[in-house]
Amino acid sequence: MRDDIQRLITAARVPDTVRPQTFGLWRIRRIRLTPGNALRVGWPTQTRLERYTLAVEMAGHSGGELVMEDSRRELSRHLPCWLNAHGNVLVTGLGLGCVVRGLLACPKVEHIDVIEIDRDILRVVGAEFTGHPHVALHHADALSIKPKKGQRWDVAWHDLWTAPEDEHLSILHGQVIMRYAHYCAVQGAWQFPRWAKRLWPTPLIG
Repeated sequence: MRDDIQRLITAARVPDTVRPQTFGLWRIRRIRLTPGNALRVGWPTQTRLERYTLAVEMAGHSGGELVMEDSRRELSRHLPCWLNAHGNVLVTGLGLGCVVRGLLACPKVEHIDVIEIDRDILRVVGAEFTGHPHVALHHADALSIKPKKGQRWDVAWHDLWTAPEDEHLSILHGQVIMRYAHYCAVQGAWQFPRWAKRLWPTPLIG
């Protein structure tokens, strides 16, 4: 099991082909770790996705709001998705593409549908998966897109983010889980209230 976990985490890391750059309100930044941190993390660099927000502007920070990174700690949050994934999988939110890379390393996964609302993220990060036979990218809002008639997914993983001035992340995850309740056998997210697991009638992972 430990070897499987390490394999999935390693597969999910952002490759060097995703170059550091600024596009739209986004910035991809690659940080070289100190020898001590690199030894602890297991690799010499770490990639971050940052977004410029109103809160960042008002605070006068030069960098953007950290949305996600391919640190071991953050990638480990998605293990419930990778360890349960099989058949057809839905991913809402592309981000740095880490969830999709991990899913492609899962032998039981047959197809991955990714819904991403930001066109710039699809253009820059999604280029890695464009044309992949097991991945379909959809530019849409996960809360409003209408699935095809008869569409079903075996597992759904909601990898969403909200700016600090927007609604709370756990509320957004709750809304999207309710939105896909009739389309997915199992759903999960890396952050939602613990009470949801106790009350939700179908399995929740994460």
